[in-house]
Amino acid sequence: MVNGMSGRSVLLWVLVPFLALCAWVLWSSRPEKPAESPSPQATPPTQAPRPPPVPPSRTFGEGSTLPSRAPPPPPITIPEAEPRQEASTGTVDKEDVRRAIQTVVPLIRQCFQDVAERYSGPQSVTLRFTIEGQGLTGHFKDGEVVDTSIQDPFALACFLDSLLDVRFPAPREGGSVTITYPFRFEPGSDAGR
Repeated sequence: MVNGMSGRSVLLWVLVPFLALCAWVLWSSRPEKPAESPSPQATPPTQAPRPPPVPPSRTFGEGSTLPSRAPPPPPITIPEAEPRQEASTGTVDKEDVRRAIQTVVPLIRQCFQDVAERYSGPQSVTLRFTIEGQGLTGHFKDGEVVDTSIQDPFALACFLDSLLDVRFPAPREGGSVTITYPFRFEPGSDAGR
């Protein structure tokens, strides 16, 4: 061999250090074992104790429960209101408009219920919208909030969106009718209408 190195010495000088290096890397990268396994009742010192579970407060159906985080807001009463006709090229009966709006009062009540915790006490929202006749029914158009004690844009949009589902009476003599409709919300012990 050249320079007096045999195959055995190359093996000793290259392979043995390589194997030793691999063994050291594996040993140093192994996961640490816990010194002791904690007992089920002991809490590790680095973790905060867990809060006790929230007891269920309401039962839905047989045996199923939902936890309660806050007391439910009081039921909402929405007294009937008097619609006011503003500009028009046709006419509609106010009682027909009131009856049509009463069909979506549950949706409107839910809009208020969503913000009732932040706006306690009696509240009011007055909406202005146009009813356009299309065949035998009238359709909601150009709704806006003209007066409100609730300063939540999502709730106000919810009130207007609720009116999209109303089947209004078509204005007599065709055309359109602009209506102003006040809603009052009164928290109370009775959910009302």
